[in-house]
Amino acid sequence: MIPGFRILLILGFSLFWGGLTFYTGFVVRISHDVLEDPMDGGLITQRVTNLLQYLGGVTVVLMFLNGWQVRKQALLNQDFLLKRYATSLTTISLILAASVCGLIVVHHQLDSVIDISNYEITDREQFVKSHRRYNQLTTVEWLSSIASISISLLAWRRMDLRKSKIELA
Repeated sequence: MIPGFRILLILGFSLFWGGLTFYTGFVVRISHDVLEDPMDGGLITQRVTNLLQYLGGVTVVLMFLNGWQVRKQALLNQDFLLKRYATSLTTISLILAASVCGLIVVHHQLDSVIDISNYEITDREQFVKSHRRYNQLTTVEWLSSIASISISLLAWRRMDLRKSKIELA
């Protein structure tokens, strides 16, 4: 596997997962503490989450390509464990892709009940329901991302050890 690709994946993951973690863990709470109107915080959230989902989409593509590269090595070397890692990476990439797509849909549902010009939520019940779904999908996104990078590191280590043994022989 090309070392440059690994670096690109780690950078993409870091921007996405790190941004998501920092934003949901700190920025949202601070914005609600500092800004007197929750709508102000929500309008900031609306713009930042669009960017986070874009980064999530790019990261999904990189994670899927990583799974494909691991599978290619597993088949080439007839490595059962590496093949299991590849299957896990592909499955997690699909879960992450589904969560990103779900978040985009739910984001539009949230946007549809926010009247920015009048500075109000037009359907509070729908907003609460959609926001809950948004939080759940974000949790799936967060967990699947950390699982993917963890399995990637295991797969890369196995691939590198196999390569080292071949070079020493």
